[in-house]
Amino acid sequence: MLPEILKIAEGYGVNFNPRTYGKKETLCKCVFCEEDSKAGKGHKFYLSLNTQDQLYKCWFCGASGGVLDFESKLSGLPYEDIRTKYFGKRKKPRHPAERLNARQLRTIGWAEYKRKNRPEFKKKREAVLRDWQRYEHEQLVKHFAMFIVVAHIENQEERQDELLRFVMNSCKETQIHLLFNRILAEYVKEDAERSSWAIEGAEIGRAAWRVSLSTYDFEMEKVVLNVSFLYYMLKMIKLQSKRNSVKNDKVSLAN
Repeated sequence: MLPEILKIAEGYGVNFNPRTYGKKETLCKCVFCEEDSKAGKGHKFYLSLNTQDQLYKCWFCGASGGVLDFESKLSGLPYEDIRTKYFGKRKKPRHPAERLNARQLRTIGWAEYKRKNRPEFKKKREAVLRDWQRYEHEQLVKHFAMFIVVAHIENQEERQDELLRFVMNSCKETQIHLLFNRILAEYVKEDAERSSWAIEGAEIGRAAWRVSLSTYDFEMEKVVLNVSFLYYMLKMIKLQSKRNSVKNDKVSLAN
C-alpha cells in the first residue's frame, strides 16, 4: 500500500490551505516553484494533492507525479531509496537508467519518450544512461569551477555569501542528488586526491577567476559565462588532441 501523500506533506512542513485540508483535493503552497509564496499571492495555493490516488500536481509550474516521487523531491533522496523505505529492496536490481526520476529524465530529454513508449525506453536504457552520465559530469565540472571562483573572492563577505547561495540553488536545479555536498567533499581534498571532474573543474575555475579578476567583474552571470566558455574550450582542446593522437597512430601503422 502506498503511503498517504497528506502525511508526507505534513512531515515536510508543507503549507496547506485550511479550507481544503483533508479533502480529496487538498491545496497547498508549491514547494517546487514557490510562485504562490511570493508577495501578494497569500491567497493562492497552486499545488494540489490528490489524497485518494496519492498524486500531486502544481497548476503553475506543472510539477506532477506520485507520492514516492513527491517524497523523493522533498527529501532530496533518490527515488529508489524512498521505494525501498516502504517496499524493501527489489529482488532484481533495476538498471541505473530506470532509477532516474521524471525530472532527471526531463533534464536530459528522455521523460516524454519514456512516458509514451516504455518498452522502447527499456531498449535504449544504455543510451539514456550515457546521456545522464555526460550531463552529470558536465554539471559537476561547471559547478565545482563556479565554487572555486566564489571561494577565491577576498574581502567581500556579503558578495561571497550571495554568490554561494546562487551556486547552492543552481546545484538543486540540476536534479543531481547531493551535488553541492559532493562539491564540498572534493574541495577539502588535496588536488592530487580529487576526482577527475573536480580536477577539471578546478582548472576551469582558476582560469575563470583570472578572467574575472582582470576586469574585477564578479557578477554571477559573467562568472557562469566564463566557466561555460572555458569548459567548451577545454573540451574542444581535448577532442582535437584525441583526434591528433588517432591520426598519428594511423600514420605509424601505415609506415
